[in-house]
Amino acid sequence: MKDARSLHVVLATIIAIAAVGFFSGVRGTEQGVAALRGDSPLPSASVEARSYPDMRERAYGPNADMYEGAFTRLEAAHADLFAPVEPSEADREAALEKRASRRAYDGAPPTIPHRIEQLGAPDCLSCHERGLRVANLTAPRMSHVRYESCTQCHVVGDDPRPLTETPPAPENSFVGMASPRRGARAYEGAPPTIPHPTLMRSECASCHGVHGVLGIRSTHPYRQSCTQCHAPSAELDQRAPKALSAWPPPSMRADTP
Repeated sequence: MKDARSLHVVLATIIAIAAVGFFSGVRGTEQGVAALRGDSPLPSASVEARSYPDMRERAYGPNADMYEGAFTRLEAAHADLFAPVEPSEADREAALEKRASRRAYDGAPPTIPHRIEQLGAPDCLSCHERGLRVANLTAPRMSHVRYESCTQCHVVGDDPRPLTETPPAPENSFVGMASPRRGARAYEGAPPTIPHPTLMRSECASCHGVHGVLGIRSTHPYRQSCTQCHAPSAELDQRAPKALSAWPPPSMRADTP
């Protein structure tokens, strides 16, 4: 009788220990699974697998938004619009000479002063769509509406890679006209007319804004409507095709008194 009672006690103890171990193991397993999956529900069976084009074009993972807003922080739009500007005639001449050095002739698209990837579409719009400023370097804002094929008009002038020789330009007898220096005024103190065609130059701040070269920088960049005071030249923007042979107009010729 005593042996039977002892046997019952031993069995009860074994059953109790087994129950405690079972429930402790189940609880630990649930915690481990929750830790591994981050308390997130299991993906639905209807989720589609990522395609190879999607894997190339979209970023995934904890660093997917690493560069989100990076270019916005570098936009060149946070300058002092009311900072005084006092350009001299020497500054103006230096600015016009620098501008002419990157163009085959007046009115030609400027060349690209740095290396670009020419095996595919270059990322010009990343810096030049709104303009960027990094340290002492400025990527000017585009002076025209957005176009996708930048190298259709803009080409690399000199190859800046080390140990690379730029082939000489082909010989030709073409001599382009010099850039006009100033626009005509209706009277003393009147706003000057725009001394160049406005085609592909609708964004005046690209050259004359707060990040423009000092010699041609506007003294009042806080004004938004440039053509409210500065009228386009009728000789340049509204000339008939037969008038092309008479370029430049008399008001902009160097020999005009």
